[in-house]
Amino acid sequence: MQRRTHLALLLLLVGCASARTPSSAPASNRSEAALTARVAAGGLSFDETERLAVAWGLVPRSSAARHLASAAPGALRFDDDWTREIAASVYSLPSGFFSAAEARAFVGAVHDLAPKREILVLADPSSREALRGLTQVRTLPTFGRAYSPWPRDPLSLTRRADGGLAVLVRPNLQRSREEDATLGRALVETLPADLDRRFQQPVWTVADVPFHNGQALIAPKAVWISIHTLEPRVLAILGTGRVPVETFGTAAGIDRYLAAVRQAADELKLLYGRPARFVHPLPEGGELADRIEILRTLGGGAGTDLDSIVTLVPRRPGAPDGPLTALVADVTAGEALLGRLSPADFASVRSTYGFSPGVDAAGILKAGLATPSARGLGSFLDAVAAHLSSEGLTVHRLPLLFAPFSALARADELPEGGTFLIGWNNAVLETRGGALRAEMFASELPTADREAVAAYAAAGARLALLPALPMSVIRGGGYRCASNHVRE
Repeated sequence: MQRRTHLALLLLLVGCASARTPSSAPASNRSEAALTARVAAGGLSFDETERLAVAWGLVPRSSAARHLASAAPGALRFDDDWTREIAASVYSLPSGFFSAAEARAFVGAVHDLAPKREILVLADPSSREALRGLTQVRTLPTFGRAYSPWPRDPLSLTRRADGGLAVLVRPNLQRSREEDATLGRALVETLPADLDRRFQQPVWTVADVPFHNGQALIAPKAVWISIHTLEPRVLAILGTGRVPVETFGTAAGIDRYLAAVRQAADELKLLYGRPARFVHPLPEGGELADRIEILRTLGGGAGTDLDSIVTLVPRRPGAPDGPLTALVADVTAGEALLGRLSPADFASVRSTYGFSPGVDAAGILKAGLATPSARGLGSFLDAVAAHLSSEGLTVHRLPLLFAPFSALARADELPEGGTFLIGWNNAVLETRGGALRAEMFASELPTADREAVAAYAAAGARLALLPALPMSVIRGGGYRCASNHVRE
């Protein structure tokens, strides 16, 4: 009864607000603004918001009516990372992260790159206004929901057996990004009618096991993962809230953890419909000291998304399920890169990421490579490169740089002591017109970007660089994290 009264009062208040709104404002805009304000103020669940949005004609359908209770293992098809052409790209561009100029430049460049591709942007009112007039972009309202700018991590865009789209939502919430749990539903409820028909009335469902798309590289014959990909599920299996590193000093402790890792990998195999293979060695046998050292090395990769440091490319574009090339980030190559950069490169990176006045960009980036975290990640990456080579992949290395938050003018808005990566691995691939293409954010280090284009060309992919969304990169989200894609 209290809820009904609450909603009735809201309807009355919105009606009064609409009566006071100048007649030049469309009624739908007035309703959207009122609903957005109420949601932002708190008090309305997603379901309550959706019911009002449907009743007022603000969305074309209810996601609740498109809910698939469960999907049998293997019922949903995951496209690999490069075989098919991208039909539609999904972005989230909250105005709190990106300026109007950044948003417009970015989506405009995506359209220029692929004019036939649908561009869908989940956007708050300010961001929708910033993108107004760009006919190639379709903005989707968020009604005050504070979605992150990284729509890839919380959901997978899969296909049902009949070819229709199925939005698979992950069950594991990410701290400070809990709102992203409804991002998939928001996409289903707001998808324009013509795309709803084209994608055969998309449904949504929640996965049975945790996943993180930034930690999985999907090839035609396998999904490549790291031990960190499985951490949420492993901890659940072990019944603990943190990695039990104190047990890794004994063979029994290591074996117990690895048993949970194998179980979680088998579950992920069922989810993705292909074997799960590790990009690094596992401490499965040998002397205890050697096993402990392997675990210590693997620990250096914790907290870094796999797709930010490893890129898989088919060695022969005409045979996308054939041998693979692995582009693996390299801290040592980052050190060498700094020696090739010009003053113009450093000026560009200072401007792009907002370094504080007077900060020596070259010195900051050099110091970042000498930190314990950089050295630890470097050792992890060397182990990955060696392992993938032993698995038959052709391995090439790409530079990796680290920049501290403390060097930025907006350092007071960021976690103390943090760093962000500047690299050339976080790419999205597709096959279009018979050619393998890659796209990613430009680093805005012109010399390094030119070298990256050449490195991808040598691997068989034509790389296009898009204007960076700096705050996405600073917050740990490269282009792959900042996008999700429906493939043909």
